[in-house]
Amino acid sequence: MQTSFSSVLRRQVFQLRRPTSVQRYYPLLGAVCARSKSNVASELKKPEESEAGALDLNHLITANRWSSEELAAVKKTHREPADWVDWASYMTVKTLRSSFDLFSGYKFRTSLGSMHERDWIRRVIFLETVAGVPGMVAGMVRHLHSLRLMRRDHGWIHSLLAEAENERMHLLIALNLRRPGPVFRAIVIAGQGVFLTWYSLMYLICPRYCHRFVGYLEEEAVITYTKLLEAIDGGQLPMFSNMKAPLFARQYYNLPKEAMVRDVFEQIRADEACHRDTNHVFSDLKADEPNTQVDHLRKGHFQNQNVHSGVLRLQREAQSKVLHETFESLDHDHDGFISTDDLRWAFQQHDTPFSEEELNAMVRKADRNGDGKIDYQEFVKVMSEGDFH
Repeated sequence: MQTSFSSVLRRQVFQLRRPTSVQRYYPLLGAVCARSKSNVASELKKPEESEAGALDLNHLITANRWSSEELAAVKKTHREPADWVDWASYMTVKTLRSSFDLFSGYKFRTSLGSMHERDWIRRVIFLETVAGVPGMVAGMVRHLHSLRLMRRDHGWIHSLLAEAENERMHLLIALNLRRPGPVFRAIVIAGQGVFLTWYSLMYLICPRYCHRFVGYLEEEAVITYTKLLEAIDGGQLPMFSNMKAPLFARQYYNLPKEAMVRDVFEQIRADEACHRDTNHVFSDLKADEPNTQVDHLRKGHFQNQNVHSGVLRLQREAQSKVLHETFESLDHDHDGFISTDDLRWAFQQHDTPFSEEELNAMVRKADRNGDGKIDYQEFVKVMSEGDFH
């Protein structure tokens, strides 16, 4: 009986078809590579994801990957107002910032150097509950405009919704560090109700003003997080200096296990700087002009046009890892090739012998260059043959 080498391996590794006449091949490959479709899915999860506080990446549309160079390049910037709309948005932000700093005691504490970790977390939580509103409101309004006017949106909606999700993730990360009490929650609800009502009305009246407002608001956010990082580096916040980053944040930002809370705040600052620049650009564009922030889309920081693109990329990476491990398992002599002898040894280990004719047929099926053995590229090609469901 001649059996396709690709069908033997593909069915065991990915379990994409029901067993048929090659049932007797499965015990071998099940022990050799121990991979199935569920195994591939498990490769998408880190072992630590079973811990409390793990993040399900399958539901996210943002995938932040900031390099060390990009993090170091984040600077405090300011867009000078050019007309009355810019001035109106700028003065609104300055008024809100001054009022909030005075009301929350931030101005008084920073002047005395008495801002503690609890004060910073409380401030971050409140600001992020507000920062998550503009992107969602703008995305919803543009979505409804697109439906009502029956025209394309030209890439704004995905960017705005990704911005809203990113700000919400900042909030959830902060909540992993401290849980607010009922009084603080009541203040947040009241503040969000007022801001949501005001911003929704203003976006319907003048979207350009709102995007410029968010641009200036994010300028202030970058300043705030920069001061927080400086306080950590200056030894003023010893708890943050020695605190490990929570699992939730490490998974979201793809940080190593040894990452610290400071690394998380640095990532958040980079996000805020990107929101700052994006909203300033949106304010410069007309409502029907396309979103020109292509660099962020290509880098995939948090503006994926395809909601599943991040998941599919991870799945491809996991499948590639499985293929490589399977190839190494079958390469008994570790010479970088799978020969007839390698296959004979592998099958004999599990009492599933094949005739020389069958083994040679398997190798011939995968051998594309005619050298009598299978290299890794040939192995990948033969594994990719056929319909995958």
